[in-house]
Amino acid sequence: MKILKIIGIIVLVIVLLGVGVIIFGPSSAHLERQTTIEAPAEVIFAEVTNMRTFNTWSPWFAMDPDAEYVWEGPSSGLGAKMTWYSNDENVGNGYMVISETRANEFVAMDMGFDQNGNRDFTDEGEEKPAASFILEEDGDRTTVTWTFDITGVSGGGKFFILMLDTFLGSFYEQGLASLKERVESRPDFTYDIEQIETQAQPYIGVGASSSSDPAGIGEAMGEAYGKVMSYLSANSIESQGAPISINISYDEQNAEMICAIPVAEVMEVEEELVSGQTYEGQALKTVYYGNYDDIGNAHEDLNAYISYYQFERNGQPWEEYITDPMSEPDTSKWMTNVYYPVK
Repeated sequence: MKILKIIGIIVLVIVLLGVGVIIFGPSSAHLERQTTIEAPAEVIFAEVTNMRTFNTWSPWFAMDPDAEYVWEGPSSGLGAKMTWYSNDENVGNGYMVISETRANEFVAMDMGFDQNGNRDFTDEGEEKPAASFILEEDGDRTTVTWTFDITGVSGGGKFFILMLDTFLGSFYEQGLASLKERVESRPDFTYDIEQIETQAQPYIGVGASSSSDPAGIGEAMGEAYGKVMSYLSANSIESQGAPISINISYDEQNAEMICAIPVAEVMEVEEELVSGQTYEGQALKTVYYGNYDDIGNAHEDLNAYISYYQFERNGQPWEEYITDPMSEPDTSKWMTNVYYPVK
């Protein structure tokens, strides 16, 4: 009987402690972890605002390789959103969306979780989870603080509050370690690359093909542009911008392209020519200066950028020749915009 009495007392104490936590326990909590990365804040900011690459360093991604992910909004920056659905109880269903940014300094994310199979998050309750990244640059190094805050917790959820550091702290440490490794092994991009929204531009062009050496490409393009310019002149069609070339295919042996001049509208043309319009939508762009022999370096940079940031190619790249070589003898001043459609 004495043993039963002791057990009863222990059970009663446990129950009272549980009731005390539910009634008097905290309804909010804060967690943070920190690391220092050998990279400027600009590079890290680009990483933590990119939802498409979150899973390359996420500590939860490997826990359920079969989880379903859905991305909405822009791929990065304000409004970028990632939702996941998992049967693994440690992953569950959830979402996070970037709700605030300060360039190279701060990123805030609103979040929602559901462990009960709910896919539309209509029963999230009063809990308000959020995360943030705080970046503090010091020379070529940046201190990154990753935080988690939750408010409005009630009932049994308060036990999670008390154990937050135990439950979540190690995951944050793993994530920051993976982020550090990824950023510090990032390729050294030679060119400045930006993501832009392009507008469709009508053009008239001629298909051209040649060997892949610069001299062969230059000769084929010169002949093609001569045909286009002659056609425009003969038909009193005005140019609406700098010449472009759309890359159809390129390998170590051969190159195929459309050499074109922008015009006001798509129109019927002679059989040898082609009338169309450039890609409209998201694209990566860089600016190349120099003669055309080394423009392949800009293309290599763009392809490496696409791979690192996990963009998907969405059409044929094209070049826009801003500088007229006939009027500028200094090849170092020749300016070419290079575009890669992505999604």
